[in-house]
Formats: sequence, structure tokens, C-alpha cells
Amino acid sequence: ATQKIIRQSNVTERSLVTTCRLLNSSRSDDNPNGFTIEGFTIIENKDLQTIKR
Repeated sequence: ATQKIIRQSNVTERSLVTTCRLLNSSRSDDNPNGFTIEGFTIIENKDLQTIKR
């Protein structure tokens, strides 16, 4: 995915690559989608470009 971080002084575009496992679980008020994320790992998180405003 790409992520844009917008600040007053600049806009940074970042590359974000992750992996994880999704497990089915029961739905509740705290977990309305019924999924649990396990083994969340960030593979890449680097700035692609920064543009001054």
C-alpha cells in the first residue's frame, strides 16, 4: 500500500508492505468484525518522496 502523511510543512508518500494471518473469532462489542490478527510483520516501510508545502 502507499500512505500519504499530510503535515503543515510537507507531504510524505510512504510505501508500506505487511503480512499477517487472520483468524476467525467470535464477534463482540470489542471485535465487531470477528477476526483476530496474528503474526503481523512489517516487511517494508520507506519514504518514497517528500514534497514541501
